[in-house]
Amino acid sequence: MTSLAEWNTSPAPSGGPASVLDRVVAILDAVKEGDGSTTITDLAAKSGLPKSTVSRLVAELTAQRYLERTDDGVALGLRLFELGARASLPRRLLGAAAPVIRQLREVTGERVGLWVQQGADMVSIAAVPGRLPMLPTRAGMHSPALTTASGKAFLAFCADQRVVDRISAPLVDEAADRFRDELTHVRASVVAMDLEVSYPGILAVASPVITSGRVVLGAISIAGPSGAMDPDRVAPLVRAAGTSVSRRLAAA
Repeated sequence: MTSLAEWNTSPAPSGGPASVLDRVVAILDAVKEGDGSTTITDLAAKSGLPKSTVSRLVAELTAQRYLERTDDGVALGLRLFELGARASLPRRLLGAAAPVIRQLREVTGERVGLWVQQGADMVSIAAVPGRLPMLPTRAGMHSPALTTASGKAFLAFCADQRVVDRISAPLVDEAADRFRDELTHVRASVVAMDLEVSYPGILAVASPVITSGRVVLGAISIAGPSGAMDPDRVAPLVRAAGTSVSRRLAAA
């Protein structure tokens, strides 16, 4: 595999891209401007890079799925489309979820949040305050996916087992068994709960946001005082909210 040092020391023609990032961007731009697929010779001509450099970088980009081989050369790979879809996800989710979040807050008076998974955490992309002022409501807040209701709602429907295994790795023996059983229950009920595990005195209930293709995008949650908020009352409301967001996304 070519190292960054080797990339940076490869000679570039006068006026051509000099840094490794400039070269990669030049190649991706040249492929994007091509009609379907592009040959190494065409890429070299369009990017101003030597064919040997283009060939080496194309091999690296193909291995990482940013490009893919075709019968006629190379084309943009699936990873770029995956990144593009992920980059637009918060905006699309917010647009679909905003009226649902407001309605759920009006009906319950509790804190309502919209969450997406990032690493081992769930990240808030929207939140409206409830009757408990100590609960943070800012967008961008991180909470552990392993213990939160939103995290369990996401993990129960996550198709990538590697993500589930990585996040649940700290659990061993009986704790791991209980967690797997809990995710099974969440899949059956489409509702996850966190009773005073992440925050003392706080009950949280969450439901996933799932596409028509059964891909989980995130979770919508409601949180309130554990002694005053009835989980049996709010669970159907949160589940209906998650379904409503999913339907609004499909119709957008």
